[in-house]
Amino acid sequence: MKLMVRGIYSTALIHLLLSSGFTLTRPTRSQSERFGVSSRDPPDAEITDLTSDRNCIEIRGSSEAVESVIDVLRKTFADLIVLGVKDSGGLLSARMGFPNDAKLKLDELRATIAYTVPYHHYCRAGGEGLSSMVTIAEDMVEKGVVPAEEMSRSFREQVLSISPRIGSTVKIIHLKPDGRRIILGHGRVVGRSDGSIRLMRRIMGFGIYDGLGIEKCPGDYAMTEISRFRPWIKTSYYSISGALKGCYYNISTPVSVYPDHVHYFDLEVDVVVKPSSGPEIVDADGLEKAVQENRISEELKKAALKIAEEIASKQP
Repeated sequence: MKLMVRGIYSTALIHLLLSSGFTLTRPTRSQSERFGVSSRDPPDAEITDLTSDRNCIEIRGSSEAVESVIDVLRKTFADLIVLGVKDSGGLLSARMGFPNDAKLKLDELRATIAYTVPYHHYCRAGGEGLSSMVTIAEDMVEKGVVPAEEMSRSFREQVLSISPRIGSTVKIIHLKPDGRRIILGHGRVVGRSDGSIRLMRRIMGFGIYDGLGIEKCPGDYAMTEISRFRPWIKTSYYSISGALKGCYYNISTPVSVYPDHVHYFDLEVDVVVKPSSGPEIVDADGLEKAVQENRISEELKKAALKIAEEIASKQP
């Protein structure tokens, strides 16, 4: 089956899919040079990244071709998220999400074809500024300006130092397994160290805190603790007088921390802690549903439940 591939994951995906028996058609100039392909035949399916969220790709084409690609991706990436599949009379479109572990594996695949800086796809998905940084670094190595080992060491250090500045505003992008993209408010950075940040949000309205079942009042505030690559974030809710109302641990894929936003794929299950009672694991049925709908793997489900149990036990 013939595939046309575009976007930030193209080199890694082409390498993977060619080795799985697919053929490449309508390549870009760089793809033609790297893979020795010049076919202009119509593709059976097209793969592109999503402009709305570059942590994801879309596959469109014949049902057979799309399903075959999905099957290869499932077998290759244990943390793959299937965000949605739509059938339009024999033509399928599918959206797939690549969490950070998948991105690291994509880095390894790409590195067999061309020099690849550490965290290549992590940076490509993080915005135009970081993506340009990747392009410049890899061009310098390919042109012989900087040795590959030296660039890799320096680039890794740079990526691991990326963090929002104190006082800046950061949005939390929370992508659900069913494809919903939720912005969990905007927080102000009030603390940062070694890839970790603390965000503060003021609560402006009335209501009930989801999961906690505790009253929400104007003047309350939330403190959210986030660490790069940690598979959960913790939010503590306080009254206007500073009394703790409860804590909420959101279990997710390893979190990406960028200069202006935080991104992760939610895994449904959470842990709540109320001052008047012990910790409780909630929404595990949502996690199980995601498995039954073939959105996430059984392996990823087990990993999420293990994290939830550890949090409930230790309450970090």
